[in-house]
Amino acid sequence: MVAPARGALILAAAAALLLAGCTTSVASAPAARSPSERQWLSNADSFIGTLDSDILMSAAGGANLASARRALHDSSAIYTMLVAYELFGDCGHALANVGVPSARAAPVTRSLSSACARLEEASALFQEAMSRREAPRLLAATRMVLRAVPFLSAASAELAALGGATH
Repeated sequence: MVAPARGALILAAAAALLLAGCTTSVASAPAARSPSERQWLSNADSFIGTLDSDILMSAAGGANLASARRALHDSSAIYTMLVAYELFGDCGHALANVGVPSARAAPVTRSLSSACARLEEASALFQEAMSRREAPRLLAATRMVLRAVPFLSAASAELAALGGATH
């Protein structure tokens, strides 16, 4: 008879742990969002998705000096980069157009602001590279874009933690 009692005790302990886990999950779930916060989360998600896409397009600038030189003479690559760097140059303004975040979304905005600072700097480097036809500056622009990626990834993770979609 000792074995069945012990089994019941183990089952009771397991049930208690399971219930404790459920309580923790419910407590850590995002709070209900207002319509304006839901709209901001959606706008921020779309903005992040656009930046992600444009970061991929900016890679047409090359990964080394030789490929950057080739990109300066490739009209298709130039067009692709123009589209991406145009948004990068206006990143801070575009972020402001996402709307006013809730207090809970402030970390997302800080991460996006940090990404935008680097992307705007990359855009300035790109403009110099194109006006002077300088491959080293184009490569510097591409590398500056890559410095924005960790901030954009952080913003995406912070958005997801708030219950926002991830594009």
